[in-house]
Amino acid sequence: MKKDYSFFVGDVALDEYYRAPYWPKIREKVLVETLEPQMGGSIANAACVYSGFRENVHFLSLLNSGNITKMLCENLRDNGIDTQYILYDDRLPDSKCMIILTEDEHTLFIPTLGIKHFEITPEILEAMCKAKYVYTTIVEIKPLRCGNMNAIDIIKKIRESGTKIVYDLDVGLIEEGDEIFFKEMDIAFFNKVGFDVYRNGLSFDEAASQLLSNGTEIVVVTLAEEGCLVYTKDQHLHVQGIPVDVVDVTGAGDTFCSSFLHALNKCHDLRLAANFANAAAARAVTIMGARGGVATVQEILDFMKVKGLYTDDFNIFL
Repeated sequence: MKKDYSFFVGDVALDEYYRAPYWPKIREKVLVETLEPQMGGSIANAACVYSGFRENVHFLSLLNSGNITKMLCENLRDNGIDTQYILYDDRLPDSKCMIILTEDEHTLFIPTLGIKHFEITPEILEAMCKAKYVYTTIVEIKPLRCGNMNAIDIIKKIRESGTKIVYDLDVGLIEEGDEIFFKEMDIAFFNKVGFDVYRNGLSFDEAASQLLSNGTEIVVVTLAEEGCLVYTKDQHLHVQGIPVDVVDVTGAGDTFCSSFLHALNKCHDLRLAANFANAAAARAVTIMGARGGVATVQEILDFMKVKGLYTDDFNIFL
């Protein structure tokens, strides 16, 4: 059975941007500049980047049916994403994020929607079992239920079908009891903050080995301008980053992850995949907005050429 689409499970949000001259201390007041809002949401950003590479994407989320949701869903469809599996609950608040830009960095305030139980239909579960990847986070997939099945039951069924479970673990929101989820994943993406939380005193190599011993196939740790680390049972790679003038780092991790997956679909060379993902993420931070990473392969190769990087090996991605 050919698995020619992927499911992205999680958030889509309206990103409200503000620029501050500096990060204030407790009880301090600071005037901020209100910037143009942008379409965002970590999983939605990743889905849009993946779709931009002409990959087939289904999006699964639980939202209210208000005007902001309609705008967000329309934007997803404009990005070529199938929204038929989005479910609705009007008891939920609008999905928004507040992003403060200051000192060449960004700080996110992510209001939770309060989702404790997310019931999907057997038909949705069946569709997920036919996907190539299910891309999500532990926070987003934990509330999933399907009849008598809890999230772990659902994940196990999906993996048994041959679908790969991919976690984006960049924010470090790891809670007690989440260990069971780390034993049911195929590809794990961390940023340094998230990996520091996970490893809890272990060395980088020890923490990666622990994940790999549980059955994870690939562990990737992004290091911002320093590039990334890639671990498998047979390889340990450090791929250098690409220096750029930063405009907005929002969505850079999402861009990296989806670009890495697309590269994996085209080749089995992890160093090539990591270099391509690094370039995609570096390009993304030069553009305002979380969807700045949405690009064609050719646009990323053109960016690499401007940076003086060798690109001939990447033509297989076209």
